[in-house]
Amino acid sequence: MPFGAAYMPGSIQSFSIAVSALAVALAIAPVARAERPQTPKEGAARPERPPAPKEGATRPSARGQAEGEMSPDAQLARAAAYYEAGQYAQCAEAFAGMLDDPEKVRALSPRARDQAHVYDAACLIAIGKTDAANERFRSAIRENPQMAVPSAVVFPPAVIERFVVVRSELMEEIRRSEQERIARERTAAEEARRRADAERRRVAMLETLASEETLITRNRRWLASVPFGVGQFQNRHYTLGAIFLASETLLLATAITAVSLELANLSEAKGGNVTEPEAERLNKNIKAAQVVSLSATGALLFVMAGGIVQANLAFVPEFRDGTRQRKIPKVSPSARGPSFQPLVTPTSHGATIGVIGIF
Repeated sequence: MPFGAAYMPGSIQSFSIAVSALAVALAIAPVARAERPQTPKEGAARPERPPAPKEGATRPSARGQAEGEMSPDAQLARAAAYYEAGQYAQCAEAFAGMLDDPEKVRALSPRARDQAHVYDAACLIAIGKTDAANERFRSAIRENPQMAVPSAVVFPPAVIERFVVVRSELMEEIRRSEQERIARERTAAEEARRRADAERRRVAMLETLASEETLITRNRRWLASVPFGVGQFQNRHYTLGAIFLASETLLLATAITAVSLELANLSEAKGGNVTEPEAERLNKNIKAAQVVSLSATGALLFVMAGGIVQANLAFVPEFRDGTRQRKIPKVSPSARGPSFQPLVTPTSHGATIGVIGIF
């Protein structure tokens, strides 16, 4: 009893086999017609005989040529007819030739592809190749995890049971694959969101930079070598600058005062109309004034040098004094009037003179 008709009653089984055999005969008829030579009519010119193939070359059969010209859907129908007719070996061979060709598989619709896998597995189970049938089911379920159970009207319980067993074994793998896919999609979505946020922040920063300008005050190096706290004030060290300014001013005033007193006493002593005690007093005053002037001058030079060194060591090249709104210039459509420019181009016979005008 054929595998595909194991569950049919006697009369219905015979009728189904006859119909299946008729379908196979109709599917094979084009091949038979392709192999049958045509007899030329009387008086008609005989076609030229094609050259004989070279030695060692294989001539393609008419059946192979017909199968090559058939569409994938027609090949699927033909292989299914083998199954309905109980010719399971031919059915498995036909489906193997079709499913092992990636181009033919891609040409089938998803539903037709699932049917081809199920038919092939059913034929493999019928000829005892259960492992190959399991692998065919695994490949189909991995490709389409939502694949439906084979129809109980078309396929026997053994095929349906084998499909359910294989799918149960692959459920954990399918679940893990689905979780990994969801995790990848979530990671990709988060990465896309981060990139979008970064791009939005970058555009906002560029808009802010374009609409505002930073006020920068640049310091001069030579001002750091000016005494009286000028370098400190330039570096915006106002307290230190005030200390240097006050101390240096006080020392300078002291030195000037001492020199003035010394000169006054010298002028008084050179007059000659002084007594001896008066002369001693003037000499003491002159010596005291010299000591004070020299001390004040030395201290002034020392403080000046210290202020200059400190200003240069703490020199600040520039200060950022905040921002302000940038003035966007108004662009007039015709800011410039028409202009003309002469053009001289040398040629093989002389030169070309012209004028270029901008309006």
